[in-house]
Amino acid sequence: MMDQTSPEAENIDRLRLVVHLLIRAFLVSGRAGSPAQGRLPFNPLYFHMLGHIRENGPTRPSVLASVLDVPKTTLSTASKALQGRGLLAPMRDPDDGRAQLLALTEDGAETAEAILQQDLANMEILLSQLSPEEHGPLLDKLERVVAGIMDDPA
Repeated sequence: MMDQTSPEAENIDRLRLVVHLLIRAFLVSGRAGSPAQGRLPFNPLYFHMLGHIRENGPTRPSVLASVLDVPKTTLSTASKALQGRGLLAPMRDPDDGRAQLLALTEDGAETAEAILQQDLANMEILLSQLSPEEHGPLLDKLERVVAGIMDDPA
């Protein structure tokens, strides 16, 4: 176990606090604007599902589960919830009539676009706290962290 007073432990706790405050500011309190511009309460899985389909078009549920790294049962439950909200609709796969795809409805496309616009506004707020010269180094470090996390099979 790490010594709780070590500089590394202090940095871990600082990072925990910063991440929690960012999540609260942008996603919980709506301080920077309501998530999805008020169209849908924040749910990371819902937001990622809608965003993936917005970017890639109608998608098989099994592909979506794989891309988002969630169990198929979890994706199925979320898919049903989004269909119940009128944001997703099943459609036949034109390449395989036996398979189904998940597609955005008109309201789903508008909600996915609202999520994107809110994300962009949030990132603009984040970057505005730094000078333009600080943007590149920050992004380089964050990209390195993300790459390391995504490569880690844990």
